[in-house]
Amino acid sequence: MLTPENNEILTRSGPGTPMGQLMRAYWTPAMTEAEVPAADEAPVRLQLLGEALVVFRDTQGRIGVLEEHCPHRSASLFFGRNEHDGIRCVYHGWKFDVTGQCVDMPTEPAGSPMCAKTRARAFPARLAGGVLWVYMGDPAQVPPMPDFEWLGLPASHVYVSRWEQDCNYAQAMEGELDSAHVGFLHSLVDQTDADDRKLTGRFFRADTAPLWKIIPTLGGFLACNGRKVEADKRYWRVNQFLLPFYTMIPPHPADARLVRMWVPMSDERCWVLCATFRPDRPLGEKELAAWRNGDNSHRRVVPGTTRPTERLDNNYLIDREDQKKRSFTGIAGVRAQDAMVSESAGPIADRSREHLGSSDRAVVAMRRMLIDAAVSCGRDGVKPASASQPHAFAVRANQTVLPEDLDPGQSDELMATAKPRSPEASMETAK
Repeated sequence: MLTPENNEILTRSGPGTPMGQLMRAYWTPAMTEAEVPAADEAPVRLQLLGEALVVFRDTQGRIGVLEEHCPHRSASLFFGRNEHDGIRCVYHGWKFDVTGQCVDMPTEPAGSPMCAKTRARAFPARLAGGVLWVYMGDPAQVPPMPDFEWLGLPASHVYVSRWEQDCNYAQAMEGELDSAHVGFLHSLVDQTDADDRKLTGRFFRADTAPLWKIIPTLGGFLACNGRKVEADKRYWRVNQFLLPFYTMIPPHPADARLVRMWVPMSDERCWVLCATFRPDRPLGEKELAAWRNGDNSHRRVVPGTTRPTERLDNNYLIDREDQKKRSFTGIAGVRAQDAMVSESAGPIADRSREHLGSSDRAVVAMRRMLIDAAVSCGRDGVKPASASQPHAFAVRANQTVLPEDLDPGQSDELMATAKPRSPEASMETAK
């Protein structure tokens, strides 16, 4: 359990909060590249870390991310005109370029110095790996981009989607580190998949109380969970948690790799971005079609929106008959099942009422690491090492079967790509 005070630190990420300062020490994944408007098209709204922003592309194709409210009288720039290398507020015609500089102030006398002295709050923005990244921290201390594996791949090798979740970011992210739930939440009634490593396979049914080992890394920690599958062997899965809101789970050997990003919109809602990728080849049309339809890696959404099809206000389209006969939950889709247990606890769960067990070790480790880092950053101004060391993110989630007496931390097979190597190392040798 957490004290109410620590729960506040964990869940509040707006400007000036300890967690907000921690998150603003990093680049923030904000939306997919496909969602960024084309040059001179209308701006779009973006809510990020409790702040209201607008995103647009100017005539030259440069991306602008500005505070939504005009610095004149706070009218929304979402309603502005995107024209000739700037966005113009329709209230009094003040116009701002992508850096936030006011470049035209037609309601002031010619020659007035006010235009040159007026700026809208603007944030650095970059496109990489099919994602728009925004830096919302100290403009004098812009950090390097994280060296995620997929950011260096051709566009044909990567698919990214984004959807909304109606609960706090930490609450949503916790399920990704809670491997013990897989044998229940995602299971089938009295049915086991012939493929041992499928979520509905034998490995997850054979041992529903996995052994846990938490291994700290430069960027976060490895959540190693091992299930006994034979008298002298364990099936180990090594999930990644990386500050401040990234997770990786090991894919089935036939599936693409993935990184999920749990980014606060506000304290009570978050964005989930998922990047699925293949380092060795372009993605196939069959898997792309499945992801676009919301397969187990991604989420099905109402067309043209980021709003999930299955959600709390429609009870996730639960089918009680299916729950009796086939699915343990009666809810279609792993992502919808995960969202149900996170969102049904309320927008911000009261963690002081919890009764935690051994299966919650990774969740506890994630909370403690985030709280400690936020307090250190917010109180002492000490940023985590990974904020300035991008190679901390050049890691993978892994899985394998090991002898019972072999510690996962001593397995070269698991650790070779699970731990960051050096600033000079690339992921080339891991392909």
